[in-house]
Formats: sequence, C-alpha cells, structure tokens
Amino acid sequence: VSFFLGNSALYITWQTHPKSASSYGEPNSNRSTTKMATTSHCIKSCCWTKVLVLLWLVQLVAGEANPACKTMPTVGKESDEKCCNMPEMFPNETLHQCMGEYEQSSMSQLQKSCQFSICVLKKQNLLKSDNRMDADQIKAYIKDKVKGSDEWKSLIEKTVLQECLPMVEKDNAMVKQMKSTLGDCDPIPALTVACAAAKFYGNCPTKDWTGSSLCDEWKTYLSKCSTTMDDLNEMYKVIESQKLT
Repeated sequence: VSFFLGNSALYITWQTHPKSASSYGEPNSNRSTTKMATTSHCIKSCCWTKVLVLLWLVQLVAGEANPACKTMPTVGKESDEKCCNMPEMFPNETLHQCMGEYEQSSMSQLQKSCQFSICVLKKQNLLKSDNRMDADQIKAYIKDKVKGSDEWKSLIEKTVLQECLPMVEKDNAMVKQMKSTLGDCDPIPALTVACAAAKFYGNCPTKDWTGSSLCDEWKTYLSKCSTTMDDLNEMYKVIESQKLT
C-alpha cells in the first residue's frame, strides 16, 4: 500500500495482480486506485471511497471542529509523488470480492459504504457475531497477517484499538444518527477504518515517508484533523467540497 500525490489528487493505492484488476475495469493496470479528490478530480467509485464517504456524509452532527481543518493543503503538481509506503492491510482478493458484491447494488452510497466495510472485516474474521469489532482477533490479525515492520504493526494496533475505535464508540449521538439511515448495518467498523486511514498517513514512520514539502503539508493536516470525530468530519467535508461535481 502506498500514499502518493499527483494529478491534483491524493491517492490511496493497493498493488494488485493485473488479472484481478482487469476484472474491475482496469485491463492495463496492476493496481486498484482510490482517489480522495482535493482540487480538481471527481471521486472515483473504488473501494476505499466506500469507507471514506461515511465521514463525508456525517454532517448531521453538530460540533466544534478545529478551525485549521477548514483549510486543506493545495495540490498543484501534475506528476505523481509518493508519500507513504504502507503494508498491505487486507488481501486484494477480499477487497475485490466485497467491492463486487455491492458495486451494482441499489442501496444508497452510505449503505454501500457501511456494508463494504463489514464485508471486508467479516471475511478476515475481525468482527464478533453481533458485528462489533473483535479486539483479540484484530491483535492476532495484525501480528500474523499484516506484512509490515514491528513499527507499523505497533502503530496499526495503537491507532485502531486505542484511538479510533474508542473515539467512534464514544460518539453515541453520531452513531445513533447514522444508524437511522443504515438499517441493520452498524457504522462503527467503517468509521473506525476511515479514522485509521487518516491517522496512518499522518503518523507514517520516517523510514516510509518521502519527506517532500507537499507530502509534509498533508501529513501535518491529517495529523491535526484526525483527533476527534468533529475534526475528521470537517476534514472530509472540505475534501468533498473541492471535488468537481
């Protein structure tokens, strides 16, 4: 997994097998790419967007966000610039299977986002029978399945279990509001994953970071704006507002 900037967009990229990618409309590519648009590109209908859109749409919550989160860094380069190399979190096969299950569904985008995240986590046995996140299974998964350094594994466990999950579970009002539009899908797993995505980027280990000024701006921004649900919501609202419609 890698984060990089380019073509006026912030990308999250999974390396995939060419054959797998071709079945999802990318015959000449060896990667599945999701764009978090910042200045000029539309959001593409790829798997990570299905998770992040949950935060973009959490706009019923009334709270005070950090004013710094209202202004995101500008991205004006046309060339691709890698920012952070991350270990593979989930198998590409799992991501593709879950994307395929819900891509053509008539459900709302919000419902698709929620179901997609549940699907991925279930296939990796990271949820309990009631769809609550299983801390013990998550710890074992990080230790045995994530192909990354000890530093990354420690960061992932701390981010997911000590920071994001408690933060999301604490915001009962927001979760209750979202459940009213999601039917039987619990939004907590998806919100936790989306929170972790921002924090992984903002806390990328030095050895996996390019150190460019452009990437550093985004790292600072994401670090400041991923500490509360209000800040995360504000950040993704700003990102969403900048895309072409």
